[in-house]
Amino acid sequence: MEKSKYGMPPPKTRREFEHNLFLLAEETHRITESGDDDLFRNFLWATYPHIKNIKIHPNGRLNFLTVDEQARLQANMKKWMND
Repeated sequence: MEKSKYGMPPPKTRREFEHNLFLLAEETHRITESGDDDLFRNFLWATYPHIKNIKIHPNGRLNFLTVDEQARLQANMKKWMND
């Protein structure tokens, strides 16, 4: 994904969006395994309420209707900041 001079670009495909959400899931796992209490408390306050309701279809695809705006923004920001 090419960096935009106007800020974070939205994902172009469903595959990119799902990839971004799975990056957020990996970050969640890293935070819970880190043992850093402050980082974990911040995660529980800022991120967990938005990702706890995300559902997956039986075929393994994410149900976009269950992804709220905050989770979408955090996932896209993870990808954008890693580039």
